[in-house]
Amino acid sequence: MTSFKYSDENISAPVAYSSLETMHSVAEIVLPFYSEEKSRAIIEEIWARTTEAGKKFNRFDKGSPLALVNKTAAEEAVAVDDEMFMVLEMCRVFCNSTDGYFDITANRISRSASKGVKNFELDADRHTIRFTDPTVKLDLGGFAKGYALENACNILKQHNVTCALLNFGNSSIYASGSHPYGDYWPISVEHRYFRGRCAHTFELKDCALSISGKNGRGVEHIIDPATGDLVMRDELVAVTGPSPMACEVLSTALYVAPREKRKDILARYKGYSASEIYCLTDGTTKVIKVY
Repeated sequence: MTSFKYSDENISAPVAYSSLETMHSVAEIVLPFYSEEKSRAIIEEIWARTTEAGKKFNRFDKGSPLALVNKTAAEEAVAVDDEMFMVLEMCRVFCNSTDGYFDITANRISRSASKGVKNFELDADRHTIRFTDPTVKLDLGGFAKGYALENACNILKQHNVTCALLNFGNSSIYASGSHPYGDYWPISVEHRYFRGRCAHTFELKDCALSISGKNGRGVEHIIDPATGDLVMRDELVAVTGPSPMACEVLSTALYVAPREKRKDILARYKGYSASEIYCLTDGTTKVIKVY
């Protein structure tokens, strides 16, 4: 389901707003300065690409390419298209560069960290994937939203858009340029224990933000590849940097990784920073930078 609203009451800064239900969340776009016709065309192009990615990488949709891989790849090599193969290759690289803490093969059955990226084999000539462990099931939930947001940013660049805000599920955000009436886009993180209260505000300009932790209901949902168990931590991990896709990967990996390893992993990604956000029961917040 999509919505679209447009206002030109402010002549100097007309603005379009649109939302889309996708990837088990709501994605939003704020696009100032364009005509209604141009705004609608840009947003429709972004939503079409986002919807396409959401369908392709949805492991719960039995008809999706990812579901087909999960169903068949333990028995035989499965051919995938160019985009899926590229995504799998990227996820393999991200797994290596995060010491296995970002792992799309992690699940409650497979204890996969010791094997890491060896859980599946990629054939670059045939564009196929085959699982080497029958317990493997690929889950791109910690990647697809950042990937879709990256695609959306590329579409904005193709249209020479220099001012926009994209919010994918309140966990993956990109601010293009600055707010029409400010030097940055102020993006607030809600306090875990007090609805409507700000825990921390990020000042974003040409920058992505990804946040990992318990979901909005306070429920654990991120799996530790080393154990197959849910990660039981109270803090949120927020990562900022130029690429929404890399921020998404890093926020997941750093949330899973032991605190003493976060600094070393982050150091491999130049231009990115991370913060640990601790929401306290008295309504206050403690923020620690990961240097």
